[in-house]
Amino acid sequence: MGNWDLRHSCPRSVANTDDAHTAPNPHESCYHRSLQSTLTSVRASTRPNWAEVSLSALRHNFRTLQQHVGPAVTVCAVVKCDAYGHGSEACARALERAGATWFGVTSADEGVALRDAGINSRILILVGAWRGEEGDALRYGLTPTVSRFEDVEEVALAASRIGRRESVPVHLKLDTGMARLGLPLAELDSFAQRVKAVPQVELEGVFSHLASAEVLDAADALRQQERFSQALRTLASHGLQPPIRHLANSSATLGRPDSWYNFVRPGMAIYGYELPLVQSDGQAAAQPRRLGLQPAMSWKTRVISLRNVPAGQALGYNGTYVTQSPARVAVIAAGYGDGLYRKLSPGGYVLLRGQRAPFVGRISMDLTIIDVSHIPGAEIGDEVVLIGRSGDERITAVDHARWSGTIAYEILCNLSERVVRHHVE
Repeated sequence: MGNWDLRHSCPRSVANTDDAHTAPNPHESCYHRSLQSTLTSVRASTRPNWAEVSLSALRHNFRTLQQHVGPAVTVCAVVKCDAYGHGSEACARALERAGATWFGVTSADEGVALRDAGINSRILILVGAWRGEEGDALRYGLTPTVSRFEDVEEVALAASRIGRRESVPVHLKLDTGMARLGLPLAELDSFAQRVKAVPQVELEGVFSHLASAEVLDAADALRQQERFSQALRTLASHGLQPPIRHLANSSATLGRPDSWYNFVRPGMAIYGYELPLVQSDGQAAAQPRRLGLQPAMSWKTRVISLRNVPAGQALGYNGTYVTQSPARVAVIAAGYGDGLYRKLSPGGYVLLRGQRAPFVGRISMDLTIIDVSHIPGAEIGDEVVLIGRSGDERITAVDHARWSGTIAYEILCNLSERVVRHHVE
């Protein structure tokens, strides 16, 4: 199936559909006609806290991953959760120009937003359509995931309601051991028999998700791969051979070539992170060659206050940090309201004038104190790098995750909306 034709993305009228609640507005997408706007201001943010997303890095990462898996394997660029905090619409446009023909999203909402942004490539709803979203998914040419036969029935009903004549491609998600989403394998025979009787639906793809893809000798991952292979054989015994088969996330794309089949779903790798592969004992695994992926996001702020403080001065809320000697401290315009984890202090750093400056005192909602005693010439207005490079120093989301006891995914995805994303080359 080819790319979605945007000329048919919005019907002339929704007056005869179940979704019609208000009169059409030619300046709004049909999906949003019934929704009240929550926009209260169009003023551009001038607060000195922003993220820079390198579109050239994104394109490099996509092309590098495509070269890594080879031309026979499709790279589905996962842009869910606002492209892991990077800004899904601008990222998807850049990736589409780089050759991406598939995108992965969480929900119909995310898929519709990409269509409204002009994305023409195929879009897979990885979690599936929620009740009532099936019609919008079909009108916008999104590809639903199904995990139950009831999901197939809902898609078929939606196709009938909107008068769709051609069959709807869907991807079947299987539960191979993660026990989160997906059709239980014990129900696969029954599902296969029943789905063949639904002409409105075409089983285009089948997939599952590995719970421990980064643990290269994980017994559970090997069992999942074996169960997935058996599931493909079961489907074939019913005359079903979905042309698209996928199992690999970023870690599997990097380190498990036997899981690639003909379609991979990298997320973090698209944004430049080659996360470490390990053994089940926690030791580093023998790494495949590094691909040279480039972290696409830098996060920056500025010094907004400077002062000299004496020894014995308590800093910040509850005075959790007390200076041991006279110090020069700076306040930066960043806090947990922006996604800067409170657990980063103590132990974490920022970059200022090419040097590391430690967090001191508690990180608050909007402001954070850093020690700049060792950085001569620091001034109000100086650029401060929270994630990214300054001089020869670099801080990544992996560093933030290590300092705060979480994972790099959470660091990037939790970047607040008030941190303006600037997409640059």
